[in-house]
Amino acid sequence: MNAPVRRLIKPTTPRTVHLLNIRSLASPVQAEASTEADFVRLAALCPTVRQVVAQPCTLQLSSGQYTPDFLIEFHSSETSYWEIKLASRFDQYRPLFNEAAQQLGKQGLRFYAVSNVSLRKHDRHRFAALLQRYERDQPSAAGIERVLDRIRSEPLGLPIRALVELASVPCELIYHLLARRQLTFKNRVSPDDLITLPNLLEKSDDVLLASWLDVSPWRADAGIGPGAARWKTCP
Repeated sequence: MNAPVRRLIKPTTPRTVHLLNIRSLASPVQAEASTEADFVRLAALCPTVRQVVAQPCTLQLSSGQYTPDFLIEFHSSETSYWEIKLASRFDQYRPLFNEAAQQLGKQGLRFYAVSNVSLRKHDRHRFAALLQRYERDQPSAAGIERVLDRIRSEPLGLPIRALVELASVPCELIYHLLARRQLTFKNRVSPDDLITLPNLLEKSDDVLLASWLDVSPWRADAGIGPGAARWKTCP
């Protein structure tokens, strides 16, 4: 497991720290809030993601030090940085995000800020958690092959219910294949989205994950709302 630069799990920690051991990721991931755990579960479903690293580094900014929540490594070797924040605190942290995005941008790296509202839109965080429950199932090889054969003949994708009926398998098998990333979502994590094969996706790397979460790379010149306060250096 990649050790965070700021220690999250220790005997005196007064809060719940999540340790997520998800097979599709290269190593376990620590998350110090439920929203961060939601993000990791969603990112783990994205077929372009290789690893999620918590508290990966500390940036030296003009007003102090800042440690992003996550670094994501993709199978293409591309990387990007991600911050998870409550929507109500975005204005307060906007100057920090601006400077972080500017510094990382000079290195050719993208920075994203994701709110709890985006993570939990349409209860996608709950669906991601449900799918992860089936990751370690061991369905029959014959059932898996029926599903994959069927989806190969549908390049535009199929809804989960249709795939269940056409392949004559339980929905739990589809959940397993989604959790293991043998199948994936065409547009976003949703029980109503079209299911397809990962190699048929048009988007790649962080662009795919960002589209799932309805976010874009943070612009270094993003404005400050009227209620914004001067940000304080993170400990």
